[in-house]
Amino acid sequence: MKNKMYHLALYFDEKTNQKLSFLSEQIKEKLHQNYLEKHHIPFHLTIATYKEIEEKKFIEQANQLFTKETCQELYFVSIGCFQKSTLYLLPIYNEFLNQLILKVHHTFDEYVSISQKNRYLPYHFVPHVSISRKLNEQQTNQAFKILNHYFEPFYGKVTKIALVKTNPYQEIKIWNL
Repeated sequence: MKNKMYHLALYFDEKTNQKLSFLSEQIKEKLHQNYLEKHHIPFHLTIATYKEIEEKKFIEQANQLFTKETCQELYFVSIGCFQKSTLYLLPIYNEFLNQLILKVHHTFDEYVSISQKNRYLPYHFVPHVSISRKLNEQQTNQAFKILNHYFEPFYGKVTKIALVKTNPYQEIKIWNL
């Protein structure tokens, strides 16, 4: 059985989702593979992960934290790859992301497990939006060429923050910005 985890994720406006979807569809057309679509995972940017939380307490704290947040723009500038199987788009790590990561880390530090601290600690974070996952090495190379052909830097708008549970992907709570 796969480990269930909780994530805090940023969601995007429709225009940004359309751009991300277009790029993902180009890969799907050529490779006949779309892990995110198959598993009903929306485009998102994960800002924190937790093995276990007390949902009610967590949501109460998040309600206070996220009420002051507003919609923000991210500038997607590059294509990246994790572990030869995940292709993603990289936005510039701007002040909005930095401050949000700091606030989230400070507010929910009690839930961070030792194994997760390295990935999501402030100043150790690589913001990314997965476009394609679970590819073999040959597919990753093909998908990169496809993305490289179609990708141009663009601005995307963050409009929501979601608390989700994984395996399977399930939205627990969404905060509109």
